[in-house]
Amino acid sequence: MKLRSILLILSLLAFLSASTGGFLYYSALNDSAFKEAERQAESRLDMITKNLSFFLSENIKPVSTLAGMAMIAHGVVSRDEASLQSANETLDHFQETLDTDVCYLMDRNGKTIASSNRQAPDSFVGQNFAFRPYFQQAIHGIPSTYLALGTASGKRGVYFSHPVYAGDPTIPVAVVVIKASIELIEKELSPPEDETVLVIDPHGVIFISNRPEWLYQLFWPESSDVNQKLEDSRQFGGGPWKWIGLSVNGPRAYLFILAFSLVLAVSYLEGLNPRWAARMEYKGK
Repeated sequence: MKLRSILLILSLLAFLSASTGGFLYYSALNDSAFKEAERQAESRLDMITKNLSFFLSENIKPVSTLAGMAMIAHGVVSRDEASLQSANETLDHFQETLDTDVCYLMDRNGKTIASSNRQAPDSFVGQNFAFRPYFQQAIHGIPSTYLALGTASGKRGVYFSHPVYAGDPTIPVAVVVIKASIELIEKELSPPEDETVLVIDPHGVIFISNRPEWLYQLFWPESSDVNQKLEDSRQFGGGPWKWIGLSVNGPRAYLFILAFSLVLAVSYLEGLNPRWAARMEYKGK
């Protein structure tokens, strides 16, 4: 009887030992898998950030050069047919060389007086973009990099603006803009099918993603204040902007997020510590 009890106790101990060992082994593997996924997420995110930062900075010097061209300033000051034709040819040259969407010139009131897309159905000539932050900053002497949905073209883009001077080097007389397509950076991202990459603005609007159905939607629950600001700015179209249903409640998938202020110059991005990788749980609505 005692032997049977001893054997039973030993069997139970062996079972418990094996179960505990198996649980600890599984936990160690699970933890190791999450750490490896986290490491890969950080590595992937760093690469995405570098690619995006490069894309957002590659037209900063060209737009500064364009703004300093004599034909651009002369086109603004003279406004005669010959000078505007010369300004248009300069804009054409930069647009073709840089392979950008469009290059255009606005007077100090925000009205477009010359543009590389002047022959297109959605020509910017005659359009007024004084409400755009990239114009408002540049006309006050501050170059700007701005991401938005085009109000005239309906296409997403990065707007690089720069003040144009003529005579007085302290008072801008116009603003010149280079608009680059967002599609190029989306092709560069090209994540695997099991990854989701988002670029969001401070209000939570998703502006770039490999999930097209999430574009112009909100990363977090909407609020009337945010929706009103978005409506007023027209930065992302006319809405509606709805929450996509993501919640930070569980480690079920990795979501790469790049967030930054879309109205700040690229040189400011590092100071904002704009990137992070987070474990997310998707709760579809």
